[in-house]
Amino acid sequence: MTNPIEQAHQVLVERLGRIVPEQGYQTDAGTRIKEGWLSELMNHEDLGYPFIAIQPDQYAAPEGDAGSLMARIGRRVVGVVDPGHPSGYRAALDALYMDIARALTVPAALPKPWGQHGPYKVTFGAAQLFPPDSGLEVGTVLFPVQLHIIINGE
Repeated sequence: MTNPIEQAHQVLVERLGRIVPEQGYQTDAGTRIKEGWLSELMNHEDLGYPFIAIQPDQYAAPEGDAGSLMARIGRRVVGVVDPGHPSGYRAALDALYMDIARALTVPAALPKPWGQHGPYKVTFGAAQLFPPDSGLEVGTVLFPVQLHIIINGE
């Protein structure tokens, strides 16, 4: 049995991977997608900027009916910029915010807009921007995301 949580997560990674200038985006953060906590990722010597980190977040209580569950799987999409960016960290964060928002937002009228194996709906919490020195040496923008999926029962 395929895991619908992992399928939806992979679709999220693939959508974020589209963030490159050749696709009309301002940054190339889609070429540097990492998974894990920033405190751990920042210890890697080979980091390039900007990059996107995907972290687990809260899973809302599932809602069930006959034979299936509707679940909301939480992810944090964190955009990370170099504080020494030539135009300043805030401008770099704004560009990355726009790129991530564009990559994850789709017209509501599209049925199953994220594809057959993706979530049937995606909802967002308010994005938060953090300057360098608020616990990390980098600037970050945090997008809380809920991937709505169906888990089929027996």
